[in-house]
This record gives sequence, C-alpha cells and structure tokens, in this order.
Amino acid sequence: MVSFEWYRSFIEVYRVGTVSGAAQVLHLTQPAVSQHITALESALGAPLFQRMPRRMLPTEAGKRLYNRIASAIETLESVSANANLENASLLIRLGSPQEFFAEQILSRLKAQNTLFSIKFGLAQDLIEQLLNNQLDGVIATQKIAKSELEYQLIFEESFWLVGPPQEEIPIAQDVLQSDLSSLAAWLIQQPWIAYSDDLPIIRRFWRVVFGWRLDVNPQFVIPDLRSIRAAIAHGLGYSVLPDYLCRDWITAGRLNLVLQPAKAVTNQIWLTYRKSERLSQQIATLFNLLSS
Repeated sequence: MVSFEWYRSFIEVYRVGTVSGAAQVLHLTQPAVSQHITALESALGAPLFQRMPRRMLPTEAGKRLYNRIASAIETLESVSANANLENASLLIRLGSPQEFFAEQILSRLKAQNTLFSIKFGLAQDLIEQLLNNQLDGVIATQKIAKSELEYQLIFEESFWLVGPPQEEIPIAQDVLQSDLSSLAAWLIQQPWIAYSDDLPIIRRFWRVVFGWRLDVNPQFVIPDLRSIRAAIAHGLGYSVLPDYLCRDWITAGRLNLVLQPAKAVTNQIWLTYRKSERLSQQIATLFNLLSS
C-alpha cells in the first residue's frame, strides 16, 4: 500500500529539487524523505528522479506522476491547513418541544461560531435519540429515569385557564373567588380544545384546582399549543395553556383569562444530557445560552 506521506515527500522533492530542502519543508529528516522516495519508486515500479550531485531531476515517469497527483495533494493540504479545531464551528444537536423552542429558546441562540441542528418531538422520543447519541441535549418537559442521564432545571411554567376574548363568563367575580364549583359546573358545558385525546394538561389542572377528575370529550384535539391558542382566540373553545404562551395575548385582549389559580399549577422544564458529556463544550454552551 502506498502511503500518503510518500506522495507528500515526492511532491516536495519535485518542487524544491533536493532531498534536504524537502526535508526542511516537511519537518522530516533527510533519510526519512529518501526512504519515502525509494519506497514510492519501488511500489510504482519506476524511477521518479535522476540523482544528480546537487539536484534531483524528475524522470518522465516522475513528471507524469506529478501532473496526476499535484492537484489532489494541494487540495488535501488545504483542507488540513484550514481544519483548525480551535476555530471550527461548534455543532449542537438539540431536541425540544416545538412550542417551547419557538417561544422561549429561539431568541437565545445567538452564540458566535456555533451551528444548531434542532429536532422537535415528544420527550420520550427525544430522550431515546439522546441515549442513541443522535442529540447532544434535550429540552424535556418531564424527567424520564435513566441512569445515563442528568437533568438541569432551566424553567418553570404555570398553567392558566383561558377562553375566547369575546365571551363573558356568567359568574360574578366575588362568587369565583369564594366558590369555584359554580365555575366548574359552567365550564364542563363548554367546548374544550385539547392537546391530545387524554387531556393531560387540562385534567391535571382540573384535579389540582377543582379537586376532582374532569370527564369531557374535547371538541378539538390539536397537537400544537400555539394552534390551540389561535383556536381559542377564534372563539372555538376553552383550554389550559402555559403562562408564557398566554401572557402577551391576554394583555393584548386576544385571550380571556378565565382563571389563574391561587395555588399555581406548575411544570418544570429540564435540560437533559448524557452524564458522560456533562463537561462537553456543547453542554457548557447550552447552559450559558439558557441561563442568559
């Protein structure tokens, strides 16, 4: 097998004209360069230089070889010269819920000299990709117990009950403050918009706030929280959404805040990564971005 180093030595001897000059360029010893040339000639079965007292003159075979490989060698040397790892762009492969990424993460991704590859999905699927080394980190809405993983808390969301902006709740505010049962009785008659058929967010909120299990069939199931927000704004029904999605729309009059419970219903959001990568540049960069 012909070594790449043999070709490099050949190219430099051809350009410089002497073994000693090529050795200086390549930071090798003269015997090493001579051995490379001899080994290459043996492998190709032809002399590549005429050994003169002060100079190495290329033979016809040497000239043909130079014309064939010079461009390729120069290309490889250019790649090597530009592959400075200290200046290379850092690639971060991040998994996240789509809505949380768009609303809370996207504006923070301003790291210099960093490339981002983003994947959206459910926590279970993204964690599986993380374990398979397909992602460097995951923004997880739940902790999935795996011995290989670590979780760092980065955010806590609160859930609010919201409805269409043009609809009035037929219950006096003083009644709402003292007795939530009237509100619950009215709400179960209203159309509901859920993230999935089992109403995970809505049912948890209902159980914490009202103290019993909600049993309704949602009129709309939309697996995107921002689309649910838009549906509510269009008057299609009621739902429970995280505060970061509601706050500005309520202020602008695009949503009606039905209930922000005194006992907050919260959920923690985590940056998840493999324990073996806790000191990696990718995780350090994510920590800095998400804590800013």
